[in-house]
Amino acid sequence: KRKLLLLAVSAALIIQSCKKAEPVTSSTEGPVNSVEKSSGLQNFSAPGEYGTYQLIAKENNKSGQISNFALNNYATGDVADYTGAAHQKFRITHIGNGVFKIMNLGSGKVLESYDYKGTQVLVQNSDKGTASQLWKLSPAGDKVYKAVNKASGLAITSNGTGITKLEAYTGKTTQLWGCNILAPDGYRDDVVVNYFHRTLASQGSVAFDQGSSIPLPDGRVLWVTEDAFDGSRITPNGNLMCGFFQYNNSILIQPTKTDWNPNNTPNMTIANSRHGRPRQIVDNQPNADVSWPGVGIEVNGYVYMHNAEIKFGGATTQSIIKLKVNPKGQDQWEVQRTLIKGVSDQSEISFISGMNKPGDGYVYVYGCKGVFFNANNIFVARFAESDPSTWTFWDGTTWAAKPTSAKAAVVGTSQSNVAIGYSKGKYVMMQLDLGYFCDPNPHGIYLSTSSSPTGPFTKPVKVFSIEDRYRGHLNRYYTPMVHPEFDNGKDELLLTYSINFGSGCEGVGDNNCVNNEQPSINYQVKGVRVPYSMIGM
Repeated sequence: KRKLLLLAVSAALIIQSCKKAEPVTSSTEGPVNSVEKSSGLQNFSAPGEYGTYQLIAKENNKSGQISNFALNNYATGDVADYTGAAHQKFRITHIGNGVFKIMNLGSGKVLESYDYKGTQVLVQNSDKGTASQLWKLSPAGDKVYKAVNKASGLAITSNGTGITKLEAYTGKTTQLWGCNILAPDGYRDDVVVNYFHRTLASQGSVAFDQGSSIPLPDGRVLWVTEDAFDGSRITPNGNLMCGFFQYNNSILIQPTKTDWNPNNTPNMTIANSRHGRPRQIVDNQPNADVSWPGVGIEVNGYVYMHNAEIKFGGATTQSIIKLKVNPKGQDQWEVQRTLIKGVSDQSEISFISGMNKPGDGYVYVYGCKGVFFNANNIFVARFAESDPSTWTFWDGTTWAAKPTSAKAAVVGTSQSNVAIGYSKGKYVMMQLDLGYFCDPNPHGIYLSTSSSPTGPFTKPVKVFSIEDRYRGHLNRYYTPMVHPEFDNGKDELLLTYSINFGSGCEGVGDNNCVNNEQPSINYQVKGVRVPYSMIGM
């Protein structure tokens, strides 16, 4: 039994729905259908500069890609007609002296010359910084290049049937490639994905959904999970033993914003858990089946976090969880449940979509109300940083003492899966195409912005397509989250979403275990980076 089965219950559906490196730019960005029309590789003036490219085979003018939307290490490539999929786009980063790293946008992994049983083959792999992942890109004629691996000395070669391989360079047509610059685009962040791919019993929470983040003033970040499997359920090969999760929520404490080693991130614990689950931070209330905490914010030494107390088939109560911030190294925290007037005494608007502190003395909290199938109206409340227990609610004209779902109070609209963050002076709305059914199409991520907490928001821009798959079909996906605190120095915004096993397709259920195991990677948080330029920021 998995959480998405529980989401069939209406109350659960409400909660889940509602020198710096610089890119190289060109005045002629856009896909082409031949090497002759390509831009060529741009001039890189310094190490660390990068650009997004379409790679085109001279042999047949087809585009290089990672095959079958693969996201795993050691997947191979081929060539095909260009469709604009992220798996057909590559970030080429200048390392220096004509040597480059080539990252696939769809997977976030880099091209590598890999020794497979004594033969060098072309694969994708997580970036390890080795010579086998570096490529010498050299002109080999008019708008064509050869790509020779620094470690193996072999060149990327098409075999005439679409498959790409590695061979000694001889100058034949199948070894010549065009490079065509494209506009900056979103990509899967493999470092973040691997951070959440926790496969050791010692790592506490190893598989879960939600993934909201709460930055602390000392540089740590709290990652909030909902239903979570404990490391005691991990098998020696990193899979999950089949069965139910161990706790309904947990919190991971990332030591710094740049430390993406999962071994360095412990679980928060509590004392005197009423369920005997010290890693479940928010106890389930006597009249509820689960507690699902989510978005939160740090204010004056305390964390305030929205919590949904759900009785399946019954009512949902919204509480605010207050956590006293402990010093580093003290992982057992104090937890206090509070009820807020205008929030806890109503269920029409679920304030689950974001807590943001823009620096004007207030925290802005976004909520949603389902109005049609896969459609939300968005509302906003706020509280003063000096008085977190008193909330007021935007009614279209003023901040009122009571919430209203009247049309005048609507600050935006969205699909069911929505989150709102704050970055660079803008409120950023992230929404997903509905991901609860068999092979949804489209299956995109969209962003829009507003200069005001009360809207309006710009027209959504598609920034990425979700391609996670489970047994041949798209995973179910949900819980979008915006994480502006993770600045990678490239003017990009970090987004995450969760996937959850079964895809809703016939014969593909949540509990179709093999040898009493399921891959943990199919119930974990995934990361995407989006250039701010895609949304006019």
